Amino acid sequence: MVMPAAPVEAASASSAAPDSAGAIDALLDAITAIKAQQKQLEQQLEPLLEALSEAMAAGQLDPSFCHNDWAFSHSPGRLSYEFPAAVQQIEQQLNTAKENAIQQGSATEKRGKAFWTIRPPKVQDQPF
Repeated sequence: MVMPAAPVEAASASSAAPDSAGAIDALLDAITAIKAQQKQLEQQLEPLLEALSEAMAAGQLDPSFCHNDWAFSHSPGRLSYEFPAAVQQIEQQLNTAKENAIQQGSATEKRGKAFWTIRPPKVQDQPF
C-alpha cells in the first residue's frame, strides 16, 4: 500500500513562529496528520521487519548488507541485566540517598534538550 505524500504546506512551513490562531491550527493540523501517517507506516513496517529477521535467521541474509544503496544492519537489541536481590537492595538504598539529596538541595539540577511528545487520541473500544 502506498501512502500519500505529506501535505505540501507542512514541508514548506516557515520556521518563523505562527502569528495567528489560524496559523497555529494549521501547524497543529499538519503535525498531527504527519504523526498519524508515521504511526500507520510504523504499523505496516513491523511485519516486514519481522520477515526480514526471519530471513536472516534462516541464513538467507547477512546481519549487515546493502540493497539499492540503502544500508541494512541488524541490531540484536539492548542488553539488560537481572540483578540478584543483594544488588537490588543496594540500588534501592542508592535511590533513597539520591532522593534525599534532591530534597535537601545538595543535588544539582540539569535539564536535557527540549522536545515535544505528540500522542494520537485514545480510541475507545467499540461495543459489539
